[in-house]
Amino acid sequence: MKKFFFEVLRKFAVSIVSTILFALVFFFLIGGIFASLLESPKPEVQPSSFLVVDLTMNLTERPGGITFEDVAEQAITEQPKPTQMHLLEVLDALRKAKSDPKIAGILVEGSFQPLDYGCGYATIREMIDGLDDFKQSGKPVIGFCHSPTQLDYLVYSACDELYMDPAGTLLLNGLASQDLFLGDTLKKYGVGVQVVRTGRYKGAVEPFTSSEYSPENREQIRRLLEVRWADYLSFIADRRDFSPLELNRTLLNNYLFEAEKAIELGLIDGICTHDQLIDLIIERGALNDDNDWFCEVTLIDYLDRPMPGDSLEGAQSHFQQPEVVVIYVEGVIVDGGIDDGSMVGGNEIVNRIRSAWNDENCKAIVLRVNSPGGSVSGSDAILNEIKRARKEGLPVVVSMGAVAASGGYWIATDCDRLFANEQTITGSIGVFGLLPNFEDLSSRFGASFDAVKTHPSSDLLGVSRPKSEKEMKVLQTHVESLYQKFLNLVAKGRGMKIERVSQAAEGRVWMGLDAHELGLVQELGGLYDAIKHAAELAGLKDNYEVIEMPEVSTPMDDFVKMMDGQAKANLKTHASLFDQLPGIGGLMEANKLINSMDDPRRTYSWLSWYRGSFGFR
Repeated sequence: MKKFFFEVLRKFAVSIVSTILFALVFFFLIGGIFASLLESPKPEVQPSSFLVVDLTMNLTERPGGITFEDVAEQAITEQPKPTQMHLLEVLDALRKAKSDPKIAGILVEGSFQPLDYGCGYATIREMIDGLDDFKQSGKPVIGFCHSPTQLDYLVYSACDELYMDPAGTLLLNGLASQDLFLGDTLKKYGVGVQVVRTGRYKGAVEPFTSSEYSPENREQIRRLLEVRWADYLSFIADRRDFSPLELNRTLLNNYLFEAEKAIELGLIDGICTHDQLIDLIIERGALNDDNDWFCEVTLIDYLDRPMPGDSLEGAQSHFQQPEVVVIYVEGVIVDGGIDDGSMVGGNEIVNRIRSAWNDENCKAIVLRVNSPGGSVSGSDAILNEIKRARKEGLPVVVSMGAVAASGGYWIATDCDRLFANEQTITGSIGVFGLLPNFEDLSSRFGASFDAVKTHPSSDLLGVSRPKSEKEMKVLQTHVESLYQKFLNLVAKGRGMKIERVSQAAEGRVWMGLDAHELGLVQELGGLYDAIKHAAELAGLKDNYEVIEMPEVSTPMDDFVKMMDGQAKANLKTHASLFDQLPGIGGLMEANKLINSMDDPRRTYSWLSWYRGSFGFR
């Protein structure tokens, strides 16, 4: 018998070792393939080339690139993630193309692929500002679409010439915000939820406790949608040269247009097939004799992205001149060290800020925020490190992207200057506590909790039981003290009286333009404006370098980190129809949301109903 068990253990050990060796060989093989692919030189730009801006991407704030995880996920799920590009590199590419004599114009095509907090409305407006700046060169921007989404059409409407495929359609049916409410689902499965909160408009807890929006929450969301839709109509009406009121009247009667009707209304300039478009571009640019195509360079090839092996050289080049460091906060703020575009850890941002102010070449910091908030603990950790950087004499400028609300606004309260886009969603000054318990759920399956305690409330923040009325009063007092701290931070940072801050608070969400009028935002402007202002505060002229944190990553970078044990596995499974069933799908969604709420005191400042591309998804 001993021999039998010994043989079983031996074979098991051999199997484990073989699997590990196979995995190592596989990783090194894949790494070699990536290296050979990514180290190939970028194609040379030929004279009279068109820069092809393919919107089939996820336009984010933070640099991402293509990671080893993305490639692995694609191999497992056979569902590739959209190409990720971030705003600053796109703006830099457009600025470079403006003065590049080899670039004859820009061709815009494709359709955005929003993911997580990418493709925010304000972010895309900044991208359009880059296209407008490019047009100052006199070079044309030509668009070709098939059936663009409303978000796509925002960009297409800014083109000098816009052509549509004969089989295409254009749908302009307004904006909507839809949220999943789990109150009834959680009750059905025996999950209890208790809430403490401040502010009439702080509706972040509603998805966990209700089956619909509260009147106050519905009111503020409706206001945001109406302001955004008015801005959208005004923008495209101005670009297509007709009255916003006239356009709105048209859309009340009909909002789905085939190509012929779209050209009749002036929404597009022409109808042509893709082959006809190619001939048109060849006339405006040049023919590539090698492939009977127009001379082109894709945006991904035109970007100034680092290649594998460039990281060390790039780091050395950082020491050659003063730096303005742009640190990105994108996603729900949690505790810890994650940063994947969906969630961002307070510890991770703290380490980056600390690294920046400890670098003698860093002369200023720009914090670019695209976050609906999250953990109070994580947000406060970031804010404290910003204060430390300023005490060290470093100017800190905050630039708000598509959203900077709740905890995303908390971290912006102490800075030298605060910039926002007119369409930035911000404010939401409020705090809530969410306390789930699984006592009923466990009892339904014959399970029970037991505890040995030194104090009746030693398990206060556990999930084994509902909290008593006395305990809820203690937690409510704690939340109210955090809310008062939030108000004081805003009052001090914006130079406002506490009474005025209170009127703009109560969890109310504001558009950037309104927030500017209220004094919650100091300047209306984009990322370039914030970087320029930070450089001026630091006394820099034009001889400075912009450094981004995090940097653009490549599969090879991630592979090296994996071999060093630094990589953080975070494979995401794709949703199926099964996941969308009201019962199972709702419970899984509830579990995902609750698991992401990791504040040690269960207190949050979070705009839970916000999604990337708010109103357009």
